[in-house]
Amino acid sequence: MKYSFLLLAAVGMAGTCLSARDIDVEQYVKKYWTVYHNRTIEIGFGDKRWPVTPELRAERQRHFNAMLKKFAPHQVEDASRIDKIFGWKDGTYLSILRYGLKKVEKAPEKINPSHECTSWIAMDNLTGGKQIIMHKNRDSKGRPLTIQRRAMPGKHAWIGNGSTYSFYPTQGINDRGVVIMMNSGDAHPEAENSQYGLSTGIIARILLEECGTAQEAVALLEKIIAANAYTHVECGSIWFIGDSENVYITEHNARNWCTKAVNSGFIARANAFHYPEMQIYSLRNYNSLIAHSRREFAVRDYLVNTQWRNNGVITPLDIAASSRINKVDGDPKCYPPCGRSTISGNTFVIDKEYPEYLSSAYMTLSSPASSCYLPVPLTLKEIPEEICNGSYSMRSFELMDKKQPLLPADKLAVLEKRLYERHAAAIEKARKLLRTSKSHTVQADVAKILNDAFAENFKDLQASVK
Repeated sequence: MKYSFLLLAAVGMAGTCLSARDIDVEQYVKKYWTVYHNRTIEIGFGDKRWPVTPELRAERQRHFNAMLKKFAPHQVEDASRIDKIFGWKDGTYLSILRYGLKKVEKAPEKINPSHECTSWIAMDNLTGGKQIIMHKNRDSKGRPLTIQRRAMPGKHAWIGNGSTYSFYPTQGINDRGVVIMMNSGDAHPEAENSQYGLSTGIIARILLEECGTAQEAVALLEKIIAANAYTHVECGSIWFIGDSENVYITEHNARNWCTKAVNSGFIARANAFHYPEMQIYSLRNYNSLIAHSRREFAVRDYLVNTQWRNNGVITPLDIAASSRINKVDGDPKCYPPCGRSTISGNTFVIDKEYPEYLSSAYMTLSSPASSCYLPVPLTLKEIPEEICNGSYSMRSFELMDKKQPLLPADKLAVLEKRLYERHAAAIEKARKLLRTSKSHTVQADVAKILNDAFAENFKDLQASVK
């Protein structure tokens, strides 16, 4: 088994744990970004719903470049490095980020009122008091997926889930235990004017790299929106932002936003605004709003009524089961949380005692219906080759296309429980060490415990599905 190495080193900021040194970008891109290898790159023209003149297209690109330079100038430099790696004209990768590739453009589609993206939170009063769990089922056409990891000098290191040919996560957690997740929101007016800013993946990376607390991330997100630096075309966004002390949900469109704290209990969002301050801008109709509410309730009903009321606690294993709900009782036409186009499930567990060390993610890198949740520690040192090159992800996507599970349900449950228990045991072993050891090597010792458990889990998973 080969591995892509992401070496760890202590960061010089007070209160911060181990952070991975940044990857060798040139080596990584040349090896894994195969979508660009030996191909003629043609930049797209944006959304075909609103044809643009060359002048307007250039104006939007200038605005995009200016906003990225304003909020993350190091990412502009990063994009320039990618241009040089592939021998592209300077600015090409920035144009890809803004407009995509021409060859992947699709015909205009109407807004899907039954969009499946669903995110939810179980606060610490539902999890035994030691952790906050944040989860996202992602609905998209993108594939394959990989574990993304960056640690640029002077920025917070982060780990997330996203495309195999991008450094922009759809959700992630950084080295301070700050989680950033985005859900699509309601359709809203002024769609044409919303096409000028940064995508949600770019914003997610900015928040992960720049912010050491959830409060800082919310403040920066609101600043980005106020600067007209956000775009999601026809739909607004719903952000879940949390750390060990505070969790927030921000609902917004291209001009307006509302942020409120989550203090306790369970809360979910499908693709509909809940806050009255944002509902006034919504173009959702009655039927689509009800469909989203039913999907949210399906998850709540399982986690709260079935799991928490019976067991007194919600665990990542419960989250995994809820992410696979494939029907809504009494409404067979309603898209479930895991239906036709859900391509990934990601659970972030924020440890309240040692968020910088013991927080972790559980990732499927494909539809939860056709894959297994792999526990990923925040201290991850080595990403398996099969994950980096996308083959691990594509194995499950091929099963998803055939509507087949990775394993029979009983065998998958046994495997996921074994992986979870091995990871949980490593966390508690590391916790004991953090509480008692005064050794100057405690950070490295903790990382080794967690990283060894990850390696053993991945080996177990691969052997179990051959």
